[in-house]
This record gives sequence, C-alpha cells and structure tokens, in this order.
Amino acid sequence: MITFKHLSTITALITSVLFLVLLFTPGILFTLFQIQMHDSASFISRRAAMLFLCIAIILWLNRKAIHSEARQSICIALSISMLALSLLGIFEYIRGFAGVGIFLAIITEILLSLGYFQIYLRYKKA
Repeated sequence: MITFKHLSTITALITSVLFLVLLFTPGILFTLFQIQMHDSASFISRRAAMLFLCIAIILWLNRKAIHSEARQSICIALSISMLALSLLGIFEYIRGFAGVGIFLAIITEILLSLGYFQIYLRYKKA
C-alpha cells in the first residue's frame, strides 16, 4: 500500500522532469506524442511548464504532511486532474491528434489518479 509521502515524492519528481522538459526541450514530448511542433505550441508548453513546477513544489513541500483536510484536498484534486488528463489523452489519440506515445502519459496519469484516490478513500471520514 503506497503512502502519501511516497506517492507525492514520485509525483513531485515526475512533475519536476516535465517542468524541465516543457520549458527547455519541449520537442521531446512533441516527438513522443507524435504531434507537430509550432511556435504557439511551444508558447503553451512553457506556460504548462510553470503549472508542473507549481505542482512539484506543492507536493514536495507537503510530502510529509499528516492526514488533514488540506492533504485530502490535495489527494482528490490530483486524482481528478490526473484522471481528466488521461481521458483527454485517450480522446486525443482516438481523434488522431496524438500518436501511440501518449499512452505513456495516459498510463502514468491513471496510476497516479488511482494512487491519490486510494489514499483519499483510506482517510475519508464516514
């Protein structure tokens, strides 16, 4: 059974890597997802990088947080956002906008979503 500390540490590391890639070498993800790189996509990539940086900071600084309403909020917010990202990835793949490489993100997002949801349910008050 994974703990909040371990899952948050893993997620902080993943989002830190995504921050660096999206900010400095977004072409890696464009190639992986088999999508065209345009100036506008690079612009959005740099903006998304800042969101991943924020997620990394929040999770890293709160990884040792004890059970609380705030920690539960983090769990449910990340569970929902990761599930939404995975569904969006599936939708974009089906409509032909993303290539098979998107499944690396989809699988990761589903696993993170399930992990945070499991922790949320484990500590949810009846």
